[in-house]
Amino acid sequence: MFKKILKSKLFRILISVILIYFAFKKVDISILLKQLVGIKIWFLVINILISFLLVTIVSTRWSLLLIRKPNIKDVLVFTKSAFAALFYGLFFPTALAGDVLKWIIIDEKYPEISKTKLLGSVILDRFIGLSMFIFLGMVMILVANRQGIQIPFLVILIFIGLFIVCLVFYIGIIFFNVEKLFKFKIFKRFENIGELVRKENLGQIRKAILISAVSELFWILQMWFISSYFGANLSMISIFVFMPIIAMILILPISIGGFGAREQLFLFFFASSVSSPESILLTSTFAGILGIINCLFGGLMTLTPDFRKKSSNF
Repeated sequence: MFKKILKSKLFRILISVILIYFAFKKVDISILLKQLVGIKIWFLVINILISFLLVTIVSTRWSLLLIRKPNIKDVLVFTKSAFAALFYGLFFPTALAGDVLKWIIIDEKYPEISKTKLLGSVILDRFIGLSMFIFLGMVMILVANRQGIQIPFLVILIFIGLFIVCLVFYIGIIFFNVEKLFKFKIFKRFENIGELVRKENLGQIRKAILISAVSELFWILQMWFISSYFGANLSMISIFVFMPIIAMILILPISIGGFGAREQLFLFFFASSVSSPESILLTSTFAGILGIINCLFGGLMTLTPDFRKKSSNF
């Protein structure tokens, strides 16, 4: 019963409303709305294009895990699938559930790829993206310490723990035959990843890691650009350190579209580095609006007859 309540859409809406209330109760909402409505068209268009570009870059990374030499047509197919996953992520308890549905389009276009391999690629793709967050965050923590910028000790511990996990994984697939591990019951559930991390696929994984680094840098720069526009002027180091943590927490099924939770997390991590909470709230809210635009664009893609037919079978 308790699990059903946690997973219900009504519960997530309630949590979003409560979090939004506490995030905005000390600011003048009418002023914030005027600023959001008065956003320059060029600023909105540029950020929409950057967001679409980021989805395409990440889709290219995913395609490399399944196709040796993906062409433009392949990348477009994977991009369509990624946008559709964003749309479905709005209605599932967590965005990860939307990721599982990525295979609907890919399964139709590439029937020679097994469903288990598709599922494994989704998990591996997520891990590669997360690992680059961790690696870049660790670098920024070291830079912050040299410059005398204080990072909470708990945040440093979290990064160190996750950094070790990622490092062990990459060392394992490079120097050991990890397929043997999947014979043990404890690793059996990850068997569908085994085929993707074979020695002959390490070149593809390296390319995926490089693409992931590029996408994370673009995303961080976009957040810095947005914060500068709204007067928050978040430092590049703080964005590199705290945004990965915020992104990981938002994966949890705690609100609708991350609204409410995102604003509270931005206030918690960035409030000490800016003079006004209004600028932080504008930055976080606009980031959420961009995410919704991406999701709605994915919704348009799901209107195609072939996708509706395939999804109904699912």
